[in-house]
Amino acid sequence: MGDLLFQFFFDCLQFSGFLFSFLWVIEQRIMVVSLLELCVRSAIDNLQYISDVGETDIQLLKRILPHCNAEQLNHIESSTKGRDLSPITDDLWRKCYGRKFGNDAVEMVKERMSDRKCKFKWRQLYQAKCREQDEIQRKGVSRLRELYKEQNSQKERKQIVPIDLKPPESKRIKRTGPGGSSGPSSKAPAKGRLMQKARMEFAKSNAASRQASMAKSRLNLNNGINQRPGGSFRR
Repeated sequence: MGDLLFQFFFDCLQFSGFLFSFLWVIEQRIMVVSLLELCVRSAIDNLQYISDVGETDIQLLKRILPHCNAEQLNHIESSTKGRDLSPITDDLWRKCYGRKFGNDAVEMVKERMSDRKCKFKWRQLYQAKCREQDEIQRKGVSRLRELYKEQNSQKERKQIVPIDLKPPESKRIKRTGPGGSSGPSSKAPAKGRLMQKARMEFAKSNAASRQASMAKSRLNLNNGINQRPGGSFRR
């Protein structure tokens, strides 16, 4: 009975040692894999700081670069010297083209390249399309500014501006009598002086006419008396 128990415990110990060894190997492999994953995740989280990738393994680049936006991808590809990344990035640029300009635009470009039997890198196509869009947008903004200025000019031309019209300042002329008036003020305008002069001349002409009429009446009266029968004049 004791031998059986000893054998049982011995077998359990061997199994435990085997199990410990197995778990240790698995743990080491997990640690190695976890370290690689940690590096990849760290690179993905800091894409804005990556420039020249040098001779980084292509499999790692295939896992990291798809997380770049167009600006980051262009920066990495422009900064990397002595290595062509287009085998990895060309398909990524095609996806960037589709996200920005639509999948229909991607299919149209493919058809044109097929018809013309030519092939361009999608990075070049993306950059050319961006320049074209920027030029169209610039012209559109310039045109809108011109229309806005023209509209404002039309509004200003049609706008009614109130004008405050004030009569010229002048002093009233005080009359001294029916036939005359006081002298004009030195500050009276030229038009007022002319009107005053005309009134004075008119008044003088009326006075002269009245005097002539009175003299004529006296003359007629004297002539009538002298022509009576007998030629006598009674006092």
